[in-house]
This record gives sequence, structure tokens and C-alpha cells, in this order.
Amino acid sequence: MLTTPLAMKKVSLYMVDADAQRAATVLAGMAAMHPIEAPEEDSELNEYPATSFYRVYHDLESRFNKIMGYHQEPLVPPVPSSEIVHLDQLQALDEGLKDLWIRVSDVEEQLRRQHESTGAIRQLSNSLRKFSSLDLDLGRLRRRGRFLRIFVGTVPSANYDQLKRALSLTSFIAKSFYTSEGLDHLVVFGASEEDEDVQDVLDSADFRGISVPDEFKGSPAQLQSDLDRQIGEADAVVAQLEQSVDAMLASERQTLQRAQELLYRARPYARLASVLRGRGGLVNLQGWVPARRVQQLREQLRQELRFPLHIEISDPEFDEFAEVPTLLPGSALLRPFQGLVKTFGLPGYREVDPTGAFALSYILMFGMMFGDIGHGAVIALAGLLLWKRYPAAAIIAMLAGLSSTVFGFIYGSLFGYEHVIEPLWMSPMEDPVLVLVLAVVWGAGFLLFANLLSIRNLLAQGQTEAALLGGRGLAGLLFYLAACYAAYQAFASGKVGWMESTLVALPFASIVALQWRHSSGPRFERIMVVFIEGLEHVISNVSGTLSFLRVAAFSLNHIALAAAVFAIAGMLDSVGHVLTVILGNIFIIVLEGAIVAIQCLRLEYYEGFSRFFTGKGRAFEPLELET
Repeated sequence: MLTTPLAMKKVSLYMVDADAQRAATVLAGMAAMHPIEAPEEDSELNEYPATSFYRVYHDLESRFNKIMGYHQEPLVPPVPSSEIVHLDQLQALDEGLKDLWIRVSDVEEQLRRQHESTGAIRQLSNSLRKFSSLDLDLGRLRRRGRFLRIFVGTVPSANYDQLKRALSLTSFIAKSFYTSEGLDHLVVFGASEEDEDVQDVLDSADFRGISVPDEFKGSPAQLQSDLDRQIGEADAVVAQLEQSVDAMLASERQTLQRAQELLYRARPYARLASVLRGRGGLVNLQGWVPARRVQQLREQLRQELRFPLHIEISDPEFDEFAEVPTLLPGSALLRPFQGLVKTFGLPGYREVDPTGAFALSYILMFGMMFGDIGHGAVIALAGLLLWKRYPAAAIIAMLAGLSSTVFGFIYGSLFGYEHVIEPLWMSPMEDPVLVLVLAVVWGAGFLLFANLLSIRNLLAQGQTEAALLGGRGLAGLLFYLAACYAAYQAFASGKVGWMESTLVALPFASIVALQWRHSSGPRFERIMVVFIEGLEHVISNVSGTLSFLRVAAFSLNHIALAAAVFAIAGMLDSVGHVLTVILGNIFIIVLEGAIVAIQCLRLEYYEGFSRFFTGKGRAFEPLELET
């Protein structure tokens, strides 16, 4: 149930420069080494021999990716090869792609300008549709005549009738020619001598003037015909330019295929540019390798490289643990839960991988909080239906649904009905106090287990003092056990004796003493810091234990919601009763099921993970072949 990240070895390879690229290809094919930078104090090897190779590779890759953005036909996928790529090959191909990119970018610029022009024409066409009902020369709407004044604009549709009535008292007439989104587009025209009076009327109606484009000269029908013709011509030019790009790239397909193959073979060596160090023909590469694959890596390199190779293998030191990458053992069943663990963070090297314990406790708590045979079966069936599209979510849903079904038999609950089947234990509503007590006991056991994992992690990382005397160590465990015992005595007999008080005080004193030794600053400041941290430790344990009351609260809430649904259904006729029960059960499954899933996750993260591992582990990212 509990595992640790795979053991790692620090591997340092010394080889001649001529074999470096071949070694990179072998390592990428095995996907077994997480490269790291060599320490700066290694002054003998202070050069980076792959830097110039990387620069040319990067330029070639950049141009290749830009060009492939215009290529419609996919290239043949490259195949692995042990053939190395020389710098002059990349340079020659880069020059060829540079010329091709100039030609492609020239056509692309023409396409850009053409698209801008076409966009402007289409915008005019869209604007013209608003004027399509006007049978006149639109150019006249822009003129200011000596005797005739014309306004073009919009008013809120609610104001249009009021504006027409107001204008009827003048010589002006308003005609609406387009309505959209609560606005009327209209033309207002009349005698010029009443211009100022009409302007006040328009302002009171919230009239907003709009400009008629200069291109609008002639009737809407004539203009639309001309714009359609221009759009057709522009589309033909765009199609011709796109065809020319396709033809150009088709003629260079062999060059592009060659570039893809070279980039594929050169990528592993280029990725090592920042970590491969050397001098005078000798290069060094360091990285982390899973211990179980070290021998395979050694044999593969000695078989593939042409020149002698020196390999140094060592175990990580305590001060290197923060840098050692984490590689968790694979498991098809636990992989979905690994994703949830990684959402909080990766366990560091030598820390316990909590995935197994997390999966078990999460599924159990979901069932405790959402125990119902029917609801659980629906969730499990939904997970089964999601299997092909979302396999990870499907596994979690099916396990959670099965747990809910099992606890449904324990509680005797079927789609909210509490008296249809005989419970294996009892319904939580029959003795809610007992359910609350059991939830607290479950929480105490959960926190004790988390504390034990914390002690184990601290010892594995060489933090012996914290493991024995700290709040997350043995002293914290003894303090929590003593506090639980004292709380039990207070609950059972109504008092706490000197023995219970002593058992609580001794480990707490150890925790405070360790905090004092590791604090610094003026005495008063140290006292305040230690006091606050000690108080926080007490509050954290109390609040953490009480947090698990939500396990009981949601199991009771589940029954209460079902009871509310049946109470409403009982007020209706037979058809309404059935519909209410069905819809109510759907509501409970969707809403309460989601809330319970989130609450379980919250308990795992904040009352579990945060107590025994940091979540600051680094993912194992091996050098590997990439297409």
C-alpha cells in the first residue's frame, strides 16, 4: 500500500567528444537519464562543446516549424537511427530552409495584405446590409444641401415612436431602415432652416449619429453587387497565393523530410548543450538514473560507443536529496490517484509515496459520507460509461461508487429509502452521536498514521532531531496520543488528573524546546515566536481532529436530503411524487456527490499530505526521443 520513489543513482559519464552525440542518442532511446548540470567547481572541464551545435539546431528548428505551419500534407514520421548528425549538415540545410522561408514569407506577406483588404471589403458589405431597404443613392446621405438637411443615426427602439411624434410638429420626417439589438437605424430629413430646433429634439431622444462610408456611392443593390464582385476577386487571389505556397512546399518536400529526420536525430545532443561539459576532446555528462536501469545503461553505452568510456556511479548524499528527481512506480489502478497526489505536489526523494494509502482512505471516506446502494451503483455505472474517453476519472468513479454501494448495505439505504432493506449495521440517523464519535475516532487514527509517516520521512532524510523531538516527529505523536487520552478521561470521568497532564506536558515541552533552539533574534521575539508556534501546533491538532466530523455530518446530511425530497413528494399526486423522487435523487447524486468528493479531497490534502510530506519533489524528466 505504501511505496517510495524509485531509488536513484548519480551517474557521471566521461567520454571523447566524438562519441558525445552517439551517447546522447543511446540515452534518449533508453529514456533512463535525467541530465543535471555539473558543479561549477569542476574547473578542469569548463567548456560547453555542444553550444554551437545547439545554436544552429535551434535556428533550423525554428525555420522548419514556421514553414511546416503552411504545409498541408504531413511528413513521414522519422525512424530511430544511430547515425550521427554533423554540424555542417545542419548548417547546409539551414541555408536551404532560409531561402525557402524567404520565399514562403514573401507569399505570406502578400496573403496578409490580401486578407486585410478582403476583411475591409467584407466589413463594408456587412455595413451595407443595414442600408439595403433604402432605395436611393447612399452618397446623398453625406451631403449637406442648402435647403435639405439629412441626419443618419440610431435611437433606442423605445424612443422611436416618441421621436416621430415630436418631429411631426416640424418639417422633418424620420424613416427607420434597420432594427437590431434594441436600436432603430433611421434617416431624418427636412428643411435646413429648422436644423437647430431638430437637433434638440434628436438629442432628447438619445439620437446617435453614424457616418456613411465614403465608398457608398449609388443604390444599395448596385453597391452590394460591386462589393460581392470585389470579394470574389479577392478570394480568388487568396486561393491562388495559397496554391502557390502549396506548390512551393510540395516541390521542397524532400528537403523538409530531410530536415525533419536531421532534427529528430540531432535533438538529444542539442538538449544537452547546457549540461554537457568538456575540454580538449574530453566531455562529461552527469545525470540521475533509476538504480534498476544502471547496468542496462552501462552495457548499452559500451556496446554502442566507438571509443572507451568511463562511468562513475554513486548514491545521492543527504544534501542532494532536494535535487534528486522523483519517479513513482507505475500501477494502472493507482495511476488516477497519482494524478490527484501530484496536484498537491510530488513526494521528495526517499519520502513515502502516499498514493496507495490516499486511494484507500479516499474511497472509504467517500462511501462513509455517501452511503447508498442505488446512488453508488449509478456513480459506478457512470464511471463505466466514461471508461473509453476518461479512463482515469472512470476508475475513481467506479471505486467510489462501489464504496458507496457497500456502505449503502451497511446503512440500509436504497435511493434514499431507509426501510426497504435491512441494514448490516444501522442507519446513521438512528444514533447520530455514535456516528459523530466514530468520525472523530477515524480522524484521530488518520492523523496518527500521518504522524507516523512524517517520522519515517524525517528519518529517511537524515533529520533525526526533528524526527524525535519535533512537532512532526515522535514528540508530536506522543503529544497527540496523550491529548487524546486526556480528552477521553475528561469525557468519561469529567476530570483530567496529574498523570494525563504530565503525559501531555512532557512531549509538548520537547516540541517547544526544539523550536526555541532553532529560533533566533532578541529574547522577547523568540518567546513570542515559540509561543505562537506552540499554540499553532495545539490548534492544528484539535482542528484537524474535529475536521473529520464532516465525515459524520455528510452521512447524516445525505439521509436528511433524501428525507426532504420524500417530504416534498408526499405533498403531490402520484405522477408528481414519482417525478419528484427521480429528480431529487438526480440532484443528490450530482450535487452532493460532487461536494462529498471535494470534501474527501480536502481532508486528504490539508489533514493528511500537509502533515508528512512537502510536495516539493522534482519530476523525473529523462532525455528521450521526441517527434
